[in-house]
Amino acid sequence: MQTTLYMLTETSPYMMSFVIVTEQNNCIVVDGGRPEDMPLLKEYVGGRHISAWFLTHAHCDHITGIMSEMEKNGLADFDLEKLYYHFPDYDDWSKREQEAPNPAYFHREINEQIPRFNKLVPCLGDRVHIAQQGESYQFDEVRVDVLYTTHDGLFANPMNDSSMVFKVTTPRKTVLFLGDLGPDGGDILFDESRHLLKSDIVQMAHHGHECVQMHVYAEIMPEACMWCARDWLYNEPELPDWLKDREKLKQRGRIRMYGVALTRKWMDLLGVKTHYVTANGTQTVLL
Repeated sequence: MQTTLYMLTETSPYMMSFVIVTEQNNCIVVDGGRPEDMPLLKEYVGGRHISAWFLTHAHCDHITGIMSEMEKNGLADFDLEKLYYHFPDYDDWSKREQEAPNPAYFHREINEQIPRFNKLVPCLGDRVHIAQQGESYQFDEVRVDVLYTTHDGLFANPMNDSSMVFKVTTPRKTVLFLGDLGPDGGDILFDESRHLLKSDIVQMAHHGHECVQMHVYAEIMPEACMWCARDWLYNEPELPDWLKDREKLKQRGRIRMYGVALTRKWMDLLGVKTHYVTANGTQTVLL
């Protein structure tokens, strides 16, 4: 059996959920989406042992599914070995709202899921690992290298720029997961880990919009892109209505925000020919 990645189609809007099945028939899960996405995830996990479950960042479309399972029965429906994540320190960040360009937005962001998650995660006991940049893990034939985690002071786009970035390496392919990393986090990733970014396949940051910039993707030089995006998002214009007020974005410290059309132009310039899009259903990628 060859290592196989499943990019699960959306049961809830613009969620992100991946299942990687190893040659030994174990699983690696990434995010999982919302509660309504759990039945499809369970179908693809298929009762297999989950060697690792990675959470990229604390937004509802990425982690409320696993949180609902933790609330229901402590994740008893899954044979989980270890959960990996690295979210901002809530106690520290909650005292620093006035450092953010938009304190009210910052307050909403850090309070969206982290307090609830922090109350739930003790139910997993020693099955939890706070991932650190530079760490590597081996799961059967799959190696995972953590290239980026939460960086202090990125308060304009706090949760997305706290996305854990990691690289999956099999004997045949490399896949880079960018989570929802934005332009500022992308710059730091580029500065600190530029030499590690080259990958065969890339998960497009933040569903393809308001994301890391062209210089990051140019360093990755992917052969294929994975887009967690429905049709409306995959075909989003360069400046959708909510991004047309450039002065407002500037005041919020988020000027480098554009729609999917621009990101798709970048991929065309890089010569990418293969695009896996959740709008077309669950995607199967042999690794």
